[in-house]
Amino acid sequence: MVTPVVQQYRLISLSLQNDGDGYIVGNAESGDFYKVPEIGVSILRMLDSGDSVAEIKSQLASGAEAVDVEAFVSQMAQIGFIHPEGHKPAAPQRSDASAGRTFSVDRRLARAIFSPLALACFLALVAYAFVDAVRNPDLRLNANALYIEHDRTLLLVLVLALASVQTVLHELGHMLAAARHGIKSRYGIGNRLWTIVAESDLTGILALPRSQRYFPMLAGMLVDVLSLALLTLLQDALRRHGAGAFSIQVVQVMALETVIALAWQFNVFVKTDIYFVLCNYFGHPDLDRDARAYLNGIVHRMTFGRLGRAPLAKAECNLLVLRAFSLVWAAGRVMSLVILFTVFLPTMWQYLASAVQLLNGSPASVWAACDTIIYVSIILTMLATGMYMWLRHRPGPPTAIEGVGR
Repeated sequence: MVTPVVQQYRLISLSLQNDGDGYIVGNAESGDFYKVPEIGVSILRMLDSGDSVAEIKSQLASGAEAVDVEAFVSQMAQIGFIHPEGHKPAAPQRSDASAGRTFSVDRRLARAIFSPLALACFLALVAYAFVDAVRNPDLRLNANALYIEHDRTLLLVLVLALASVQTVLHELGHMLAAARHGIKSRYGIGNRLWTIVAESDLTGILALPRSQRYFPMLAGMLVDVLSLALLTLLQDALRRHGAGAFSIQVVQVMALETVIALAWQFNVFVKTDIYFVLCNYFGHPDLDRDARAYLNGIVHRMTFGRLGRAPLAKAECNLLVLRAFSLVWAAGRVMSLVILFTVFLPTMWQYLASAVQLLNGSPASVWAACDTIIYVSIILTMLATGMYMWLRHRPGPPTAIEGVGR
């Protein structure tokens, strides 16, 4: 009589973080985190202790909740969280192509930068700049700062260079705040739709309690607020010392760009800082992934399987929240495309058309035309690069883990 082979499994290195109505289970090296119910965590622990699937089913058979152990184990194996005993687990790979270099800094330095004393100094500086702007109307936000009659290319190049520095500081704020908890981050270049962005991957903070994740998520915006205060004080100093109008306008443009960057973070239909705050608040690691799966499932059903993709499983999250976010996700993309083709591109075309008309004028007009053409060319090149990154990017099959109850 042949004895059947009993398949046993082992877990890779996983963090298990209690998250209210479930657990966030994941691996920081691969960047994969999923929410599973408590019974799912129990199954993982039983697997790691050497119990077979049959033994686990037998132990859970007397429970009040029916459990599809085979389906859960299959999904965990597909994700790579478990592997058959005796088989070497695959090396963790980042699930997104944008993951770049690892950021690591002494934890003591990160704690010093965000110490209560340092934060109090930052707050005092912001308050001082606010009072200064209240007293002096010239220091307030100039909504027309982006418009200039001449030297458009010079202004654009300067602003791009300064904005790059500010973006680095924004991402550095995120990563230093995570480093306070000993969490390593990754940084690189990515895109949000067709907008090229610098980004830091803070996936590792999902291994922290929920309440400790908010500060790393919001630290970049806090840096932006501090930058806005410093720009306000810089503009005040320039005016006091009689600086030229162009220098002042550069600072005004940077202040306006900072406010726009802060407002951009509320576009939760792309993965902005506020998006991650919402994910954390509602206790779900990746609403974007599950919105894609949810909408794909709708299209799949409406087209009788011809389009879209049937989700592998339902998301372990509040269905009302998922539906609301999916609506915002779809509407945000539609509105972005409408603005791109009805506002942004027509404006660039008007700039080019006016520049072409100036080419037959005086030498001064020809220079103004060339200035405008170069200005528009730089902007359109950035747009084309971002569009290429967006169209080339294809998310992998959406995988959403449900509980193992039926």
